[in-house]
Amino acid sequence: MEKLEKMIKEGLNKGSFDFKKTPSCPSDLELGKYLDKSVSVSQKDRIERHLADCGYCLDLLVTAKEALKDFPKKPNVLQALKQQKWFILSMLSLGMSFFIKRYFFQFLTLSLIFGLKWALSAEGSRNLVMIFRGLGRKDTADSEKEKIFARK
Repeated sequence: MEKLEKMIKEGLNKGSFDFKKTPSCPSDLELGKYLDKSVSVSQKDRIERHLADCGYCLDLLVTAKEALKDFPKKPNVLQALKQQKWFILSMLSLGMSFFIKRYFFQFLTLSLIFGLKWALSAEGSRNLVMIFRGLGRKDTADSEKEKIFARK
């Protein structure tokens, strides 16, 4: 990508860009693969040589690169599980309390402890606040509907 930025600066200094699509322009799919770095070395070289002379493709590539900055990265499953570890442990111990009846109260207590830990963590608190707000809005919306249909 450093090479791309260098080409942009050189082209702007020369003022030699033609902003019209030509038959030699690579397809949008090829440019997308170039941005993903999933093209072969020969294709990469061919696209970079083309970008050095074609303002249309360079502009398209820069616009796409800027647009990609706004999108979040791919979610990491392990990181998401790690963030919800207290909730997962709470549900797991709750389930185990029913399957291992000999230790029912111990697992239930453990589930309560993990549940409190989840609820008091920053992410858990935020989730609980959103749940309670959603429930509160639902109740007010239901009461407003009842008022509309109530007899006067």
